[in-house]
Amino acid sequence: MNKAILSRLIRTFALTAAIALLASCGRDDIKSGTTDAANAPIQYDLTVLADKDGQFELQGATLNAEDLRGHIRYRNETGQTVKTILLKKGEKQKVTNQHVAGMAGIARDLKTVAFVEDNDGRLKVIKIDDKQ
Repeated sequence: MNKAILSRLIRTFALTAAIALLASCGRDDIKSGTTDAANAPIQYDLTVLADKDGQFELQGATLNAEDLRGHIRYRNETGQTVKTILLKKGEKQKVTNQHVAGMAGIARDLKTVAFVEDNDGRLKVIKIDDKQ
């Protein structure tokens, strides 16, 4: 076989494998940390958007999970109680497992109910693991 043809064949195979790998990694399955929302509220006390690197966007500000937790604590202490939180996909970022896990920790620690609008627009309740 000619070296040029073999080289082209190897590059094509490598490119195809890379695309397949990226496609399989690019899809975050948030189903394992959520259940269908049967009794969703009409309004939420707080709505946050998914942001890059597992962070959250709140009113234009990027917050990590600990900063968001602190904001919710502050609101609770000042009489603006947060009992329900809605997590939605951001302008440039889909909801990932990292977002769901961060929101689950916040909901567990602050005794709130967290909902997520998944990347297909379906509303889910974020499951809380009390074992931690």
